[in-house]
Amino acid sequence: MNEKIDTIEKTEKKDAPFAITLVITSLVCLMPIALGFILWDKLPEMIPQQYGWDGQVNWSLPKPAGFLLCPAILVLVNLVIQFALKLGKKKQNKKVVSLVSWLIPVLSLVLNGLLLLKATGLGIDVATVVILVVSLMFIIIGNYLPKTEPNEFVGIRAPWINGNPDVWAKTNRLGGILMVITGFVCLSSCFTPIGRYVFVISVVVLMLVTFVYSLVLAARYR
Repeated sequence: MNEKIDTIEKTEKKDAPFAITLVITSLVCLMPIALGFILWDKLPEMIPQQYGWDGQVNWSLPKPAGFLLCPAILVLVNLVIQFALKLGKKKQNKKVVSLVSWLIPVLSLVLNGLLLLKATGLGIDVATVVILVVSLMFIIIGNYLPKTEPNEFVGIRAPWINGNPDVWAKTNRLGGILMVITGFVCLSSCFTPIGRYVFVISVVVLMLVTFVYSLVLAARYR
């Protein structure tokens, strides 16, 4: 009887940090909703949800759906990611898991908050801020990517990569290095007139080089 009680207590202790992370990250995802209510009187009747590279609005939603829908969707995405990470946590570096678990909350807070502030009339260049945030994420993720081990959820993944630990390690190592380089290149040019073009070209090059490199490795090891 005592052994069963001890087992239950150990399980509860293990699940406690996960429950705390789940609640906190979900609340962070929903914080833009509170900002929407604070800015209610300053928001237009139609809130832009996406801007093109030229700064023009692509599509909008009526208030309050304009500040409720996206955070709500990202909360659901966050829940899926959190539970997926929990399933693969034993195989993964704790720092990597912690980093990935906060990606969606940070994106929700920054991007949704940015859209609301832009809608109030603030002269914010959305594309520049997005490039800035993504560049920083590239640098952070790229630093930890080489430390990931083969798993079902985290890292650069493909059928020909997942099946071989050597291909996985080398592909994620190169991918991590390229992500850091891409992040710094985009970060240094995001406030220039060509920043948007540099960002698109750099990301395409990053994806193509990593993809081709992984195929070459897989063919060599096969």
